[in-house]
Amino acid sequence: MEEMMTATPRLTSPKEVRALLEKLGHRPNKGLGQNFLIDANILDIIANTADLQPKDSVLEIGPGLGALTERILPKAKSVTCIEKDPTMVEYLKSRFTEFTLIDSDALDVDLDALFAGGITKVAANLPYSVASRLMVDIAECEHRPELMSLTIQKEVADRLCSPAGSKHYGVLSILTGVAYGNTLVKKISPTCFLPPPKVWSAVVRMERRKVPIVGSAEYPTFKNLVKYCFSQRRKQIGTILKRMGISPVDELLADAGIEHTERPERIEIERWAKLARLLS
Repeated sequence: MEEMMTATPRLTSPKEVRALLEKLGHRPNKGLGQNFLIDANILDIIANTADLQPKDSVLEIGPGLGALTERILPKAKSVTCIEKDPTMVEYLKSRFTEFTLIDSDALDVDLDALFAGGITKVAANLPYSVASRLMVDIAECEHRPELMSLTIQKEVADRLCSPAGSKHYGVLSILTGVAYGNTLVKKISPTCFLPPPKVWSAVVRMERRKVPIVGSAEYPTFKNLVKYCFSQRRKQIGTILKRMGISPVDELLADAGIEHTERPERIEIERWAKLARLLS
């Protein structure tokens, strides 16, 4: 009996995860998006999608109990985890040794400094409440990682990976698409989590472009332009620009290859970039 109590819990066993959480006196925090991924196949897909090599230094955001951590540790040169929940922090310290643990909210961490320090990839089951912001923040880093394998809400994955003209295409697609090619890899049923969330999830792959579509000098203009125009996405682009006080609208649009009557969701990133360069 004592041996069973001291054995390392299997983090893909619902029974053992429930027992572990009870032992820790912990109830999953909805505010932190604590839905623990317990499906071994999905965890393997996340790790494999990250294409980890012995030379890679990996960042994991929100490791929770460490179900993904234990899969990426043997594959990478080093692993750095960012965890906000103090109970999870103490458990991770007791379970793993060969890793770096940052006890903080990921939104408060200087991510660009971590990437500048050598982290090349991100593999994570992102907290759903801040996933969109984190993906944009990382895409905007100067030393952005070369590849990310992420679990996010399916609805957010649809927005992330949508091409121009799709109903899901918008600010998230564009701001991340400047620096990354985004692909939906696998849909995930709520039953793969404990406790199960009310929504479907998805694994996405974000692969860094060799050259960003928008240069750093034009990016602030580009970002402001896109965000403003998508706040009025049902209006024609020519009308929106006139409301912004931009002139001569039709000449600028023609130079960018955009029709006056097009709506924001029809305009590809490359044409947004060209328009931003003209406005800069």
